[in-house]
Amino acid sequence: MLSVVPRFPAFTAKFFSSFSKNWLKVAPVSLAVFVLATSGAHAGVLSLTNGDRIYGDLVLVEKEQVIWRSENFGDITVEKAKILSLETDKDLKIAGRDEPCALAGHRRQQWELYCDEGAGWVMDFPAIDRAEPYVNFVGNPIVLHGNVSAAGVFEDGNRERQDWDVNVNFDVRHGDFHHIIGTQYQNQNNPEIDDLEKYRLSYDLRWIFAEKWFAAGNSALLHEEARNLDLSTTLGLGLGYLFFDTDKAALSIQGGVSSLQDEYIDPSLNENSGKRYAAGRSAWDFRYKFDLGPEVYYNQEVLQSFEGSEDYQSNAEIGVRTPLVKGILMEVKYAWQYDNTPSIDSEKQDTKVTVGVGYSW
Repeated sequence: MLSVVPRFPAFTAKFFSSFSKNWLKVAPVSLAVFVLATSGAHAGVLSLTNGDRIYGDLVLVEKEQVIWRSENFGDITVEKAKILSLETDKDLKIAGRDEPCALAGHRRQQWELYCDEGAGWVMDFPAIDRAEPYVNFVGNPIVLHGNVSAAGVFEDGNRERQDWDVNVNFDVRHGDFHHIIGTQYQNQNNPEIDDLEKYRLSYDLRWIFAEKWFAAGNSALLHEEARNLDLSTTLGLGLGYLFFDTDKAALSIQGGVSSLQDEYIDPSLNENSGKRYAAGRSAWDFRYKFDLGPEVYYNQEVLQSFEGSEDYQSNAEIGVRTPLVKGILMEVKYAWQYDNTPSIDSEKQDTKVTVGVGYSW
């Protein structure tokens, strides 16, 4: 049997010999470039205290948790206490700062940040209330939340009665500006009492100029026949501190100065009708949502006139919202109102308990 052994020309053998030598030199470099290119596809890494490393992208940093978009599992929520470090190459929007910030390092529960202003600064990671990719902040500038609630009593026959209590509230957020709008309508009607109506419209503006501090402006219009008020107007400015503000819980306090004017339906019942006066204002707002669904809230405002220590007023609301089905909720609310210098023949204190249904978004 004849066997054929291929014979290559001298230049061919020389080519393969040269290629083999060069490939051994080039292969490690090519492999390194490939690995770097592959790892570069990951925009960030989330390292956990149990040793896990999750590649993906940052979605949102909140008070108690981080939302991370994993390449394998989609959006996941991780408690801050379980995070060892967070790495991202995206510019971030930190609450209270207008310019984008770059995360240079995450060590010992601290973030090292560099913003457009130049100098780096360190921030405690557990204390960060909100941080998100700057592109998300620019691309989605308006966030709208709100709720509508209504309660009523309707009787006919031996007793005739028709009561309404309707509340509509909006919370519009545009970057570091929060616009809070509240409306209320109450009506009481029965044979013993003519129509007693109450209208209230309020508008509050918050500008978060630092991580937790905000400037506040507040205004309100009120008409309440049961208290002899034809029109009460309030304009105020102040400063507030935001302890935390997440989907689960929020707590803030405010202090400032307000200008008030009360015009009465019957001016003879109050000697200060139409007089504008200045008052110190303090307010606080709290809400907390339990894991099982119910949400409790408590807010109160106190106004103290600068013209007399006996001239002060306060109002407060305490309530519970319980979800029934998606978006629909039942609300139980206790409202308290106190005026130390009311009109003649008017009580200083008013209280009301309402049970109604509502919708939130």
